[in-house]
Amino acid sequence: THMKCIFCSCIETSQILAETDHFILVYDINPIQKGHLLIISKQHYENIREVPKQVLVELILLEQQVTEIIETNFDVLGVTVMQNNGRVMDEGTHFHVHIIPRYTDDCFWANQKVKQHELLQEQLSHCLKEQLHPGFQ
Repeated sequence: THMKCIFCSCIETSQILAETDHFILVYDINPIQKGHLLIISKQHYENIREVPKQVLVELILLEQQVTEIIETNFDVLGVTVMQNNGRVMDEGTHFHVHIIPRYTDDCFWANQKVKQHELLQEQLSHCLKEQLHPGFQ
């Protein structure tokens, strides 16, 4: 285990709401909204780029089921699924996905004050065209 990682060393069995072969489901300790959940990989992956394909399939199916449960049992507008990668991730954590219940008046996006940075979209379009392999072989 990675001792500096809170997900590897600090999650108590009692906090786990559900688990699959490769993931655990817990409440976020600093929730944006009540019912804010984290799907956390059992393995210490730093980035989605490291996660094996069969594990990603399990993840997306788990996201689908959790979304289904929240949207059918609670009076929500829907859910937002968010996931950080690379150096954006909080220090002391590893790969995880946020599932956040959403409401009509929650002002979720209104509070996003992002400083704009230049990204050459022409270059991005070119990279996607040249490097993306939509067949997923």
